[in-house]
Amino acid sequence: MSSTVCSGDPMGVAVHSDAMYADPGGIFASCGQPYVKFRRQHDPVVVDYLTHLGPSPARVLDLGCGPGTLALDLAERGMRITGVDASQEMLDEGRKWAEQRGLSEAVEWRCVDAATVDHIDRLGTFDGAVIADAFHWLDRQRVLMALDKVVRPGGFVAVVGYRAPGTPREWWHPLLVKLREKHLGAADLAGPSTPYVRLEVGHEAVVRASPFCRVAVLRADYRRAYTLDELVGLQHTFAYSSAATLGERQEAFEADLRSTLSTVQPSGLFTTTLQAAVIVGRRPESR
Repeated sequence: MSSTVCSGDPMGVAVHSDAMYADPGGIFASCGQPYVKFRRQHDPVVVDYLTHLGPSPARVLDLGCGPGTLALDLAERGMRITGVDASQEMLDEGRKWAEQRGLSEAVEWRCVDAATVDHIDRLGTFDGAVIADAFHWLDRQRVLMALDKVVRPGGFVAVVGYRAPGTPREWWHPLLVKLREKHLGAADLAGPSTPYVRLEVGHEAVVRASPFCRVAVLRADYRRAYTLDELVGLQHTFAYSSAATLGERQEAFEADLRSTLSTVQPSGLFTTTLQAAVIVGRRPESR
């Protein structure tokens, strides 16, 4: 794990502001149920690391929580979680999943824009906040400024990614990109009708330019495996290849996907090694 302490005025670093999506709640339309069924939970090393960032039991805000992929794992380890997402569909699936896992009382769900958490009535303060595989969908600077108002002194912000920036993607990723381009065109989509906005500045630089500029980074290798059915189902969890985005092209896309993947991997088992990353920001001690 690497650690760096910022110096000077953290807000003096120039960072391009992120574009806002007009309908953030619609980006993952139709993804709720597939997300619970096919998205892999975060590696235990990452979950264990997060549970030791604050006091026990910690009160933690999960922004862009989806159906609770990370929130419920943290709740199982004793954290008190408030999950925030712009998609009511995702939160509804999260409530069902929490009930199935006996965690209905452990997570509070709020359907709001993550950038407005400092204005939510009776939200209170938190020991920390996590943002897992969702930071790229948010107005990152606004979110971090809002968190500066609701995360207590000494608290943390943790940006979690299933794949560390600059590390290789799954070996089958280029095949999926070509198939999406064939069926949907060259541009990535943020849901059914909105182009995806590519960010100019990486997450770590944005955190360093925020009030949480004292940064530590954890990287952890892990193995991931899917059957053919699981890998096909996984595509319905992504905004750029969801059922809502594909529409009437879904059946043709899936048939093409199955044929292509079966050709390159007749065994039907797809395995890879990835490297997860956790970027943890805290305020300077002088604050």
